[in-house]
Amino acid sequence: MIGFIGGGNMSEAIINGLLGASGDKIVVSDKRKERLDYLKKEYRVRTTADNREVVSASDVIILAVKPEDIGDVTAEIMDGVTDGHLVVSIAAGIKLAYLSGRLKIKRLIRVMPNTPAFAGEGMSVVSPKGGIKKKDLKTVVDIFRTVGEVLVLSEDKMDAVTAVSGSGPAFFAYFVESMAEAGVRMGLSAPDALFLTLQTASGTIKMLREGRTPAELKQMVTSPGGTTAEGLYSLERNSLKAAVKEAVEAAARRAEELSGRQ
Repeated sequence: MIGFIGGGNMSEAIINGLLGASGDKIVVSDKRKERLDYLKKEYRVRTTADNREVVSASDVIILAVKPEDIGDVTAEIMDGVTDGHLVVSIAAGIKLAYLSGRLKIKRLIRVMPNTPAFAGEGMSVVSPKGGIKKKDLKTVVDIFRTVGEVLVLSEDKMDAVTAVSGSGPAFFAYFVESMAEAGVRMGLSAPDALFLTLQTASGTIKMLREGRTPAELKQMVTSPGGTTAEGLYSLERNSLKAAVKEAVEAAARRAEELSGRQ
């Protein structure tokens, strides 16, 4: 049985991915009755308002609450959690050392999923506590593969991961929004500009996934003295690359600050 403490959007994305593999072997707790009613009706999962009931019913427990709530939740469940449980935290910025100190167990794994999990195209980074068994790691990797790709990295990479894949969807959305707005400014309708931008982004990503490097793809599109060359020169002149790097680094610094508050 897989138990979710917290029935928010990310839990729903994972539940949706798991349904084919796990059937009704899912239990979810949340403090919002309307949320539990929705999840029960939509996914036919077992629901409860009692976090301790999730612990007693589950082999795998996924902590999917807000970081500010993790102290209260771990205090509530610590007496019921044993080494028979595999505990997975997706609470942003909450370190394994903190969880281990609170729950006093060895089978702990931290995961940083991202928003595209809602579309089954997520990027989840898994960081296991030292000494975790291979079967436990495989269990967690298999769960998160139902909503996208998975990478296993040490926890000291998590601040960078948070900046690149956690914050990344917002950065890409900002760039897409800017491209589409530029199209509108030049006379395209808003729907047409967005459609052109999205399909261009999708096709570009597909080519990169198939093995083209960014440098190769730029070279394919860029003719000497042509439109793309002029546009790229403008991006360089306006320091787009430096701005992107600084945005990612700023997000990583903020992630480090937040995780350091424990």
